[in-house]
Amino acid sequence: MKSAVIHKYGTAHDVLKIEQLPKPKIKKNEMLIQQYATSVNPIDFRTRSGYGRVLFPKIRGFTFPLVLGRDVSGVIVEVGSAIKDFKVGDYVYGCNKTKSQGAYAEYVVVSVDDIAYKPASLTFNEAASLPYVICTVWDALVNKAGLNPDNTKGKRVFIQGGSGGIGSFAVQLIKAWGGYVATTCSTNHVEKLSELGADHVIDYKKEDYSLVLSDFDVALETIGGTLERKTLSILKHDGHGYFTTLIHPLLRNFDDNGLIKGGLTNACEYLSKQKDAKAQGIHYSWATYKPNRVALNHVAELIEQGLIKPYINCEFDLSEIVAAHEYCEQGKSQGKVVIRIHQAI
Repeated sequence: MKSAVIHKYGTAHDVLKIEQLPKPKIKKNEMLIQQYATSVNPIDFRTRSGYGRVLFPKIRGFTFPLVLGRDVSGVIVEVGSAIKDFKVGDYVYGCNKTKSQGAYAEYVVVSVDDIAYKPASLTFNEAASLPYVICTVWDALVNKAGLNPDNTKGKRVFIQGGSGGIGSFAVQLIKAWGGYVATTCSTNHVEKLSELGADHVIDYKKEDYSLVLSDFDVALETIGGTLERKTLSILKHDGHGYFTTLIHPLLRNFDDNGLIKGGLTNACEYLSKQKDAKAQGIHYSWATYKPNRVALNHVAELIEQGLIKPYINCEFDLSEIVAAHEYCEQGKSQGKVVIRIHQAI
C-alpha cells in the first residue's frame, strides 16, 4: 500500500517519503479500513520533528519506519472475528491508535473503540477533517470542564483561537448545546466565525479580549504562553470557573528529562498551576486527545441535524504530504487541511 513514512525525525522535506509498505494484517478484535481521506493535525508535524519521542515509543510502540496521521475516513474492507458492531462495506470515520501504523496510508487498522459510522451527509474528505478534533475537544470541554448537552444551555464559554480546526469545532459544539460563545481570531476570519454561530468575535489585532470579557464559566485555551494568565482572568472566580488548556508541557517535559524525571516535573508543574488557579476560585486542567466513540456518535447526530459543519481550509493529495505539512507549519491555515488518498466512492 502507498504510505507516507518517516525513518527518522526531521523536517518534512528531509524525512517524509512516499513508499510502498505491506498491507497491515488485523487481529480478531480489529478492522481494516480502506482510507479515502485523512487530515493534518499539529500533533502530526510535531511528532515528525521529534515531539513525544520519549513517551510515544513507550505507550504506543512507535518504531521506524513510522506512518504518521490520526484521522480515519473510509470503508471497512476486512473485519476480525470478534467484531459485532461493524461489517465489511460500512462507511466509517474516527481515529486510529494502532501502534506504529498511522493514517497517512491507503489502508489502516482500527479497533471498535476508534471509529463510528460516517455521517451520511458528509463526504469522506469532509469527515476526515473532524475525528481527532472531536475527541480532543471532548476531553477538554466534557471530561475536564464538565460540559455536556444537558447542562451547557446558558453557560458562557470562551474559545481561544476560534478559526483553527479545534476552535471552529468547539464554537459549533457549544452553540449546538445552547451555550454562549466568545472567541478570538484575526481580522479576516471574524465574519466566518460569526457564520459558525459565535456570539462575540474579538479581532485580537484590534482588541484585548481580557479587557472586554468577564464572568465566563469555561475557557478553552489553544494558544497558551502569556495568554494563559489573561484567559484565567476572564473566568468566574467563585469556585465555578473552569479553565482547560491544550497547550501544556506534558510531552516536552518527558522529551527533555526522560520518563522518571519528566513525570515528576509534570506532576509538580500541574499541581502548582492547579494550586494557583484554586486560590483564584478556578478549576484548572490540562486536556489531551483521547479516543472516544461516544463523542464521534454524538457529533455525527449533530452533523445530520445541521448543527455542526466541517471547516476545511484546503486539500492535498497524499503524494503532496510534504507540501501539506509545510503549509500547516506556517501557522496560517484556518480550519483543517485534508489529505486525499483514494477517489471517493
